[in-house]
Amino acid sequence: MAQGADDFDDDEAFESFPDPEVARIVLELDRTITRRRRAGAIVYIVEGRAVPLPVKPSHIELRVMTVLAQTYGPLLFGKEFEPALEHIAKCGAVVLVQRVLWGDLPEDHGLAAPLLDARIPFEILCGTWPDVFMAQAHAELQGFRPRPPDPRMESDDGERDDG
Repeated sequence: MAQGADDFDDDEAFESFPDPEVARIVLELDRTITRRRRAGAIVYIVEGRAVPLPVKPSHIELRVMTVLAQTYGPLLFGKEFEPALEHIAKCGAVVLVQRVLWGDLPEDHGLAAPLLDARIPFEILCGTWPDVFMAQAHAELQGFRPRPPDPRMESDDGERDDG
């Protein structure tokens, strides 16, 4: 799943945070995720495979981390939130939000349970950047949209040529 790393070149995410503690927590989350991804990337590189995520979190991932920091504060570094941080490192913050909001597998419910208080802020992020958080849904819905008629099936007079 694409994280949209280059889609958000604005510096809006780096303007002033409402609280210095939130800023400190987001910076620590950034360092934590970067360290974990760097360690994971080494395995991919040694095996000659492409690294699936950028080592540094993207702007949109930093926004997700900001929501988490604003919602949970320093509790994020406790054992209860370890699966969420590990998931961000392995799959990306966008996938975490998708699984928390719409996942229907048992492991999704286990991932979502400690993040219950972040659901509304996650929904706001999805509404703000639907092209990022709902890209997979948009792609799936394309298959259900009506297709234009095949021009090869029409005769010169514009009528359908059935044979």
